[in-house]
Amino acid sequence: MNNEKFVDGLKLHVRDAAVSDIISKLKEPPGRRILPQIKLLSEWYKSLAEEDITKINSIIELTAHEVLFGVLAVLDGARVIDEEKGQLELVYEIQDAKVRLNNPSEIGLHELLNASN
Repeated sequence: MNNEKFVDGLKLHVRDAAVSDIISKLKEPPGRRILPQIKLLSEWYKSLAEEDITKINSIIELTAHEVLFGVLAVLDGARVIDEEKGQLELVYEIQDAKVRLNNPSEIGLHELLNASN
């Protein structure tokens, strides 16, 4: 695992999966006891013209990307979440090897996300 594989994994298994899950819930809410908010949004979504659905799906994609970008910016130290401005270290460990994925001497994870979009 390196920082590029990590970001690629997050894009596929977090960002893209979230987009797919939300769109699926809007098309067909799962379960027997659907939350009223989900039911209302689903009915509204299904009433839209195809062009508007495409726009909403794009908004969902942009939102998921920006959330992931923000989290990665925090991990990189580019976005501060506390007054003490501490440093976060993200380490991938397997067997006897440790790899720091948010190494400050390398390209930031948030930059990798946008570079390979």
